[in-house]
Amino acid sequence: MAEQGQAHGTGRPKGRPDKPHERAADPRPTTAGTARPGAPQPGEQQQPADRPTPDSLGRRPERYLVAPTGLTAAPGMITQSGMTAAPGVADPARAGQQLIEALQRDPSLHVVRIIRSAAEEVSTAEQRTGSYFPAVAVVEATPEQAAILAARPEFHVDIDHPLRHGEQLPVPVMLPATGSAEQSVSVRFRVRDDQGEPLGDAMVYVHGGLYPVAGRTGAEGMVELTVPADSLDAVRGVFVRPRADCWTTLVDSPDLSATDANAVTCRRLDSVPREHGPEEWGRRAMSFDRLPPTYRGHGVRIAVMGSGVDGGRLGAAEGVMSGINVVGQDEKSWDQDAVGRVTHSVALLAGCDGDQAGGLAPEAEVHVCRVLPGRLSDLLEAIDYCIAQEVDVIDLGVYADGASGLLAHKVAEARQAGIFCVAAAGDTGGPVAFPGSLAPIFTVGAMGQLGTYPQESHHAIQPAGLPTPDGFFAARTSCAGPEVDVCAPGVAVISAVGPQGRAAFDGTAVAATHVAALAALVLAHHPDFRYGFGSRHPGRVDRLGQLIKASCRPLLGVDPYRCGAGLPDAAVAVGLIPSVPLAPPASQVTAMRAAGYLLPDLDD
Repeated sequence: MAEQGQAHGTGRPKGRPDKPHERAADPRPTTAGTARPGAPQPGEQQQPADRPTPDSLGRRPERYLVAPTGLTAAPGMITQSGMTAAPGVADPARAGQQLIEALQRDPSLHVVRIIRSAAEEVSTAEQRTGSYFPAVAVVEATPEQAAILAARPEFHVDIDHPLRHGEQLPVPVMLPATGSAEQSVSVRFRVRDDQGEPLGDAMVYVHGGLYPVAGRTGAEGMVELTVPADSLDAVRGVFVRPRADCWTTLVDSPDLSATDANAVTCRRLDSVPREHGPEEWGRRAMSFDRLPPTYRGHGVRIAVMGSGVDGGRLGAAEGVMSGINVVGQDEKSWDQDAVGRVTHSVALLAGCDGDQAGGLAPEAEVHVCRVLPGRLSDLLEAIDYCIAQEVDVIDLGVYADGASGLLAHKVAEARQAGIFCVAAAGDTGGPVAFPGSLAPIFTVGAMGQLGTYPQESHHAIQPAGLPTPDGFFAARTSCAGPEVDVCAPGVAVISAVGPQGRAAFDGTAVAATHVAALAALVLAHHPDFRYGFGSRHPGRVDRLGQLIKASCRPLLGVDPYRCGAGLPDAAVAVGLIPSVPLAPPASQVTAMRAAGYLLPDLDD
């Protein structure tokens, strides 16, 4: 691709639109003097001993991030990998290029692509200490080869971990499996809404037996699953997720029939009147509804990381101006979203057709970075795109199981460029996931509110510990730790999904989107960013985080490792009103009593 990251319809400089990446040629060239004993002769196909034959399933290669550090081994030294160390040169970029070329010449490695940095200014200290990474190679190699590269001072090597996103399935506590691989039982399901209409394309998950199974309903709402169990009594749970417009249904210890179709009813999202229903609970919880209609996100750029956006549902009318598909290495298919999660987030930010309330930050310029299904290397390149496009806020709704020093360096680079990075804490219920664990990141946990979802939905298992007097609770699946800065609505949040309809999602990615929207409004309207913090520098990022934290209402009794400073208040954060504690509404006290959290006489 000749160019990347072209923004359309904007007046700001575009940074380096020809930035990004190079693809390595395949087969990789070799040069004279680099042949090793046993290497294939010209015209002979190389076949490593540990690689299976073409018609046999084998293990996929490991993927690594390899970056020249600017530090070099002795000039001309032959390393264990057979490569010649780059000669010492004064220009670290030139030295880095020579090392990248050495990787490309090595026949035992496969250089998938090269990611060039968007940074144009590099300090002398960075060059001297080797913390300057002008280019990063995405390399397929064995763990042994990666270890050899990592031992060399001129290279920094990280594992290129896969990215994760979204909520966890409500799987019950795992008990010892019953039955054997030869035993199975068939069970049929009929899924309908509360008006009796069949729900096609709904996912049905059955937990029990040796392993969980799943299937998708047909147009008539029917699906048949084969459960690896000796009897249906081994099934511990059934979870049904409609495609759109209905709540999920979760049944523990279901009484299943082996002969008749088992009926599952999912309530429609609009079964409760809009003005009294749960659709806008997140807006009310963070006081977005108290902002004047003139408080919009005009002039602020927000980049959303994820699976792409449904271009047929959201487009330029909603502020979705540009994007990049890092996974597919093009600038076009970012407007496709097979998962639906980012369409949900972008609709929260900017609104969509038919949304009476509008988005949380309407008129903000939204850039969509498709990094799923992908790896840390894709996220690194997407952040480079954001730096080049002078994005103001990055909504990082993805995370990985492992850390990367190279990505940490890129996040620090984004902070130096004045970009406020908001990250999901993660949805495993464990420690805060990477990159939310990094200090420059503003990390967000998920919280919910009683009475905003049906009790038969999977959202009902989310409360972790006792709720606050106004019904707020930390989400059970939200990752916890001292890195969590604040919490935001992330349970049963309703927004648009593609190609049509709405859905209620959980997750810290949803919570991070609320905070990203708030950050855009603070940048657009708080007086501090019209004067002293108007230019792009790290102080601007720090001040933005301080204002959002200072606006928070503490959630009394909720684990601070899950909720951080508490729940931000939009009206306070933008400077409209001072911080004032709010009394819980009577409806929430009633909901808490119905859920068993309050005795009848405690609200008197």
